[in-house]
Amino acid sequence: MPLPLTRKQLDVAGCGTPNCDHDHSELYLVQACHPHRGVEAKYVKATGTLLITCQICDAPVAEVRVQE
Repeated sequence: MPLPLTRKQLDVAGCGTPNCDHDHSELYLVQACHPHRGVEAKYVKATGTLLITCQICDAPVAEVRVQE
């Protein structure tokens, strides 16, 4: 899995739609393996990150560093 995402990275994230006029004030993390199903989030104290995984197959979706 790549390095954990930071707030700086998430704040500038949007979608890949050209000339997009969507509201990107909120982001939704969607897994590629089962995009119409849910995700699970758990906070890992040892790393200070939120680990987001697919609810169906437990594949990693993202790891997000929690700001101190």
